[in-house]
Amino acid sequence: MRSGLLAGVALAAFVGLWATETSAQPAVAAPAAAAPAAPEPAGADDPWEPMNRFLFRTNKGLDRAVIRPLALGYKAALPSPVRTGVRNVINNIGEPLTFVNDVLELRFTNAGHTATRFGVNTTVGVLGLFDVAGKLGVPIHYADFGETLGRYGVPQGPYLYLPILGPSSVRDGAGRVVDVYTGLLNLHDLHVTYGERLAVTAVDGLDTRAELDSDLLELQRTATDEYASQRSLYLQHRQSLVTNQKAAVDQLPDFDAPTGGAPREPDAPKPADPNGQKE
Repeated sequence: MRSGLLAGVALAAFVGLWATETSAQPAVAAPAAAAPAAPEPAGADDPWEPMNRFLFRTNKGLDRAVIRPLALGYKAALPSPVRTGVRNVINNIGEPLTFVNDVLELRFTNAGHTATRFGVNTTVGVLGLFDVAGKLGVPIHYADFGETLGRYGVPQGPYLYLPILGPSSVRDGAGRVVDVYTGLLNLHDLHVTYGERLAVTAVDGLDTRAELDSDLLELQRTATDEYASQRSLYLQHRQSLVTNQKAAVDQLPDFDAPTGGAPREPDAPKPADPNGQKE
């Protein structure tokens, strides 16, 4: 059963990597003084590039043949309100882990927002089915143990494209292992079976992959080197999470749209005013 769970985690991480690793920055930034470590430089440290490129091509083939058809079938089979409710429940399940990492990162304002979201959505929102907290002005944000390690000065290490799992690094790969075994569904008192965790993980991945399909197609269409573009997007985004600064990835599709909704459209150019200055 344990091997089945790990396989499910791997599957969902691959189909959900675009949201998991390019999710929005925390909604509220803590003061700079709260950061335990100085910003680390971003860069494409990729000594294993030949192997990484091989795994990238392999994963693309798997996605094209299996994952994408399943994800689009899931999207076609369920009405949008149902998928939104499922996404809300899954997001709510992840809030306690985000809270723990918020506290470890000394981002106490974020931790307060996460606790508020979990309390409100679990009760008034019927176990997270409805995002009541979001409607009250407390948007979701994400934090993981790889980010926490970065906040304490642990180097990102070489870029690593994992089989099935996708973009990562030595530091973030280690963080993923911790995240898998410390989530809410792993609490013994909840008596959640491995099969149930597998189902949640698979649905999470399929939903995310379906919602980001148009962005992925756009990246494939526009990128001169899709592997290098994805690597740059990943490394810059992870750096932005550690330093609380916006990553400069404007040349790439915007993957920061919340999952469970339509992908965010590119910002329209601002019109010039009569004096020749942009608004």
